[in-house]
Amino acid sequence: MHSFTSTRRTILQIGLAAPFVLRAGRSFAATPVKFSFSAPFDGSNSPFLLAEKNGWYKEAGLECQFDAGGGSGEAASRTGSGVYDGGTVDINNVAEFNSKNPTAEIRAVYMLYFKSPLCVATLSKSGIAKPSDLTGKTVGAAAPDGAYRLFSTYAKTTSIDPATIEWNMVGLQLREAVLAGGSADAILGFDSTMYFGLVKAGIAPADIKFLYYADAGLDLYGNAIVLSKKFRTTNPEAAKAFIAASARGYQAAIADPKAAIAALKDHSPLINAALEEEKLRWLVKNQFTTEETMKNGLGGIDASRLSKSMVAVAEGFGLPSVPKAEDLFDASLLPSADLRKLPA
Repeated sequence: MHSFTSTRRTILQIGLAAPFVLRAGRSFAATPVKFSFSAPFDGSNSPFLLAEKNGWYKEAGLECQFDAGGGSGEAASRTGSGVYDGGTVDINNVAEFNSKNPTAEIRAVYMLYFKSPLCVATLSKSGIAKPSDLTGKTVGAAAPDGAYRLFSTYAKTTSIDPATIEWNMVGLQLREAVLAGGSADAILGFDSTMYFGLVKAGIAPADIKFLYYADAGLDLYGNAIVLSKKFRTTNPEAAKAFIAASARGYQAAIADPKAAIAALKDHSPLINAALEEEKLRWLVKNQFTTEETMKNGLGGIDASRLSKSMVAVAEGFGLPSVPKAEDLFDASLLPSADLRKLPA
């Protein structure tokens, strides 16, 4: 009798405990997130690695895999295919990708670059101080690059005749080399990418000059955290957790760039820490800190500004129609304002 009572009690205890054991097991099962950068492991993506090092993704119940990328277009394709849950993608590439792949429905969910880095880079000796000085010059560019593909729109707004320009078309890896080596008078691309590529090529920083598309009236947003349709719609809580942890990473990186680069170096020991820190500080100054972000914080967008910019993007990319802001940006996953505020 005693044996039966003990056995029954044991079975009862196990039965009562089982649901709690199962629930505990589920709570510890981290959600995998596969994320593609648009660039190699460098200062631009160090905030994600800082968040990972600090354990913020793990704390949110996520297990993240971060992979280097070969450009914004590649990150968009990886995300749109569903192979990756998200990536860092220029929102203008989001517009083009969704136009060509309407069922993919990738969305920007957290804006990172608030001033478009698209520009013309030149050297002091080239004598190019304003857009009209490009007439008759040789310009180096990569065909898939957004700066080249939007150049016709830039030329239109600045009254340049593209037919007067001689093009030196090269791969992205050779773009800075043609300017540094004298095979071009100017090149097109992202400001920070070209700047640090030229510095590595031995060009003195004081000799590098930029003509920004934004200064010609092309008020474009840039890179954003972009998520796949599947991740956003089937697991919105995990998506929100990922964005919130990433937002913490950006706040921490802006407040302490050295810590972010230390996390990058832990991940990729062969990087030039001093150069990557300079790159991150460049982004903090030129992309993360604007009148818009000082007022509203990182992450969100001005829908009217985005809508207006899409007119130029549609023309430059040859899209069949002008993309709508709501088809590009999903604000429903944004974290609280305190996580998006720029550090003092």
